[in-house]
Amino acid sequence: MLKKRLWETDHDLSLPTRISEESDKWKRIRCDEVSQDIENSYEDIIKQISHYNNDETTSIIIDTMLNSKCCARCILRFLNVHDYKMYSASEEALLKLISRIREDVLKSTDPKLISSTEHSFTEILSCKPQDKPICITCFDLLYQADTIECIWPIYQSILAHNFDVKDFNLSVSLPTGILVNNHSMIVWIRKMCNDLKVHCSLETLVDLKETFKPLLGWSIGKQTGLVYKGQSQFNISIEYSHEETQRNHMFLTKIPSAEFGMKKTRVKGKHIWTGDSRPNISNALQKVSDEEFLKMCKSCPPFSVKERWKNKPPILEHATIYVGGRYNKFSRDISQTPWIINGIKLAPTSVSECIGEKLRELFRCDDYNIVPAGREDSNVRMLGNGRPFFMEIINPRNPFPSKEALNDVQEEINKEYTDLVRCQRLTMITNKQDLSIIKEGEETKTKTYSALVWISKKVTPEVIDEINKFHDGFTIKQRTPIRVLQRRSPAVRTKKIHYIFAEQMEDNFLTLRMKTEAGTYIKEFIHGDLGRTVPSLGDMIGCHADILALDVLEVDLEWPIQ
Repeated sequence: MLKKRLWETDHDLSLPTRISEESDKWKRIRCDEVSQDIENSYEDIIKQISHYNNDETTSIIIDTMLNSKCCARCILRFLNVHDYKMYSASEEALLKLISRIREDVLKSTDPKLISSTEHSFTEILSCKPQDKPICITCFDLLYQADTIECIWPIYQSILAHNFDVKDFNLSVSLPTGILVNNHSMIVWIRKMCNDLKVHCSLETLVDLKETFKPLLGWSIGKQTGLVYKGQSQFNISIEYSHEETQRNHMFLTKIPSAEFGMKKTRVKGKHIWTGDSRPNISNALQKVSDEEFLKMCKSCPPFSVKERWKNKPPILEHATIYVGGRYNKFSRDISQTPWIINGIKLAPTSVSECIGEKLRELFRCDDYNIVPAGREDSNVRMLGNGRPFFMEIINPRNPFPSKEALNDVQEEINKEYTDLVRCQRLTMITNKQDLSIIKEGEETKTKTYSALVWISKKVTPEVIDEINKFHDGFTIKQRTPIRVLQRRSPAVRTKKIHYIFAEQMEDNFLTLRMKTEAGTYIKEFIHGDLGRTVPSLGDMIGCHADILALDVLEVDLEWPIQ
């Protein structure tokens, strides 16, 4: 088990502010200039609304949603206002805007109705935020998107996990009940319009997520100093739920045209329903006619709700980043990656751990994964200029260390693991396309080896000459070695030996230096692997051969890219 890291206790950090009273939850964070923008942009807002709805439809949408206790922001959504900055204005400013819109459209249709909903505006404005009826189309998610209560869980997590970032992106999952209630409101408004013989389609409206995410993002940004940015590498995911309406879509299973099927399955001893994903529910709702919906859905118009939204703990994740370099392995007792079988560690450490644990401390990451250009067995050394590799750094809290900090880590690795591992040229890989060079290098580049070999007859100059006459290269055919059959598919692979050079040693020993195509099994070439490699070294000199030691001297691959 890994020792506890410094950043794993970050959640104990004291927070500078706390929600001390109920009223604190409703404090808002908004752009101060928005109210003025509303005044300046009023004509543009009217044009947006008029593009989708005539004046009669606009007034019916406003009246119906006010009577159903929807929030001002949701009313703007249903009116198809796409200027997202408008949504960050206060409820008071938005209600005044909606009142003005209603008044202006009724002047051209039925001036007598102008005062008919004045009490609705007055009633809402006179309420304390916490006493206001809960919006039935957003469960107050949009209404509270810029309040301390909505921001607080995310703000806490950012402080606790201590990510050193400048910007962020948001991923949100909204309650499924919102889909049904929004569609129910659309169907009800269309019914109101049809009853009054007013044309209304409401085929397009501003999706709740399209307004909620920017508003929540801007609010988090103002509170934390981070920039809300759609393409940020740092993502905050948060899932919202609404228990009171989470089964509201079940009536769709009784409507054949919805084609909405669900299955009850057993997971870890509990029965759960599957098939009710947001896309499935949304698709089913689009297939149901208004007549079928009004007949089968008991909540049209949507019922008032007693509870607001709830959220699960936010998940903060930074995209994987990459560190490239080259490593040497000087020991024949350590593996490239942790060697564990049946829970038992068979090698004391690995190249991956020697380098990765130091990088973990620098980047304060969740985990790491080494991706090398090929691999050597644990009893094979990697010498020369080292093997190219990159390290995947998973969910780093410190994703932008300085070049000096990376150099310091490299020196620390080389100092601590002098007899085991050495790494060089550690550098951040900023172009993700460069990573493909490592994978291509596994199969396309050449590698140089040195091997200590024993043969079953005395080594003589004639034996050496017999080997060295193949100096200019030759090809071999290798069936998948017996030792790797459990992880590689059976096949016959043709490999090129670019050159081979033998030197005589004492008695039955010789050394081989050879340059081969990537993917050549050197051990099997020497001992033949029970005839699975043809020709083998033994075939070439007419005796049995075996390998005693193997070193990789060079991997011919330019890396990291300068």
